[in-house]
Amino acid sequence: MIRLSNTNKGFSLIEVAIAVVVISIVASFVMKGKELINSAKLRSVINQVNTFKVAVQGFVDKFGMLPGDFNAAHEMILDSLQNGSGNGVISSVEDAKRFWQHLVASDLISIELVDSYPVSKVGGYYSVSSNIPDHPGVWIILCRGTNDNKSFTGILSPEDAYTIDKACDTGNPTIGDVQAIKSSAATGECIIETRYNLKNKNKDCVLLFRIW
Repeated sequence: MIRLSNTNKGFSLIEVAIAVVVISIVASFVMKGKELINSAKLRSVINQVNTFKVAVQGFVDKFGMLPGDFNAAHEMILDSLQNGSGNGVISSVEDAKRFWQHLVASDLISIELVDSYPVSKVGGYYSVSSNIPDHPGVWIILCRGTNDNKSFTGILSPEDAYTIDKACDTGNPTIGDVQAIKSSAATGECIIETRYNLKNKNKDCVLLFRIW
């Protein structure tokens, strides 16, 4: 009788177990890598905002007015700049763009502007406004976009917003120098009462940083 050798042996249980362990290890490294990348991006937001605050303070010390509102920017900084109104208000899209243009032209900060806005490492960009309902003061706004500088599209999940807030302020989205508002295009709640809604994984948060 002729015996045929079986050359198509299946995997043993030990080999399958080893493969599962290897896949699990690789997956955990991938997930950890993503977490580290995200953490670095969130830290970059804090660093960027701190840089903005220092530059704004330097601008006010030098010229006596906020960038964007400065009514002699054309005469004292750069001929191509448009003067602000000098009324202490920064509210419109035009005001916000002029804010960043004045600040960069003053040589107090070195940042790249895209369509007159600085871009964030987490995506989106930074606007600025002193006309946010129930939020007195001048705020830098981290968002995905805005058409009127009044309603903003979110760029952060509540968890990421909370991470930034807790790292540099109170961690409470309704008080302090870092606060949050609901995105105009939100699919869920960013805030529940006085806390971030960490169950919501969507990017429904717009983060505010008080600079004045």
